[in-house]
Amino acid sequence: MSLRYFDYYQRLEKKLRIEEPLMVQAASLIARQVSLGGRLQIFASRTLNGIAFEFWEHLPEMIPGKLIENPANGIYETLEGTGKAIIDQLSVKQADIFLLLSNEGRDPSIVELAQWIKSNGHLLIIVTGFDLSRSIKSQHSNGLRLFEFADLVLDNHAQMNDTALSLSEVELALCDSSSIATILLLQQTLYFTVCQLIR
Repeated sequence: MSLRYFDYYQRLEKKLRIEEPLMVQAASLIARQVSLGGRLQIFASRTLNGIAFEFWEHLPEMIPGKLIENPANGIYETLEGTGKAIIDQLSVKQADIFLLLSNEGRDPSIVELAQWIKSNGHLLIIVTGFDLSRSIKSQHSNGLRLFEFADLVLDNHAQMNDTALSLSEVELALCDSSSIATILLLQQTLYFTVCQLIR
């Protein structure tokens, strides 16, 4: 037996390191808004909801954050109009900055949330599979995908169906590829943010 998943992440980690300037830039945006009295508001599509919770749960006190609930655990996120249920629960300050997580970035609910965020003048950072998202069509009638609203995009290199490995013997694709990549990007960004806040 081989550690194929570990080998995969060794290769992926090299790609994630290229994101360093963008992580530093994201940290600068977050640190600036926090210094202005804003909060980091976090929302994730269903597949990355656990990652969002973990990241929010461990934010240090110097970075006020709010986890935005995904109604009904996201089971309706593919239906147009469901973004309203997310937007209706928001409590927002003008200095707040938003962080949205979605591998594909094409579901109507998160697209509608992103549209609301930008129409209300807030900064928006997203984590998505950038190549994947650009290669697929939006499921919203406006034709837009999440990255098209973003002030900054961090690429978690997610693939279609979010699988990293395959077993040709049984025609099976398996092993999530985006969760670890996303948390690595977020935690490194958090580190950069704190470094900027304590200068």
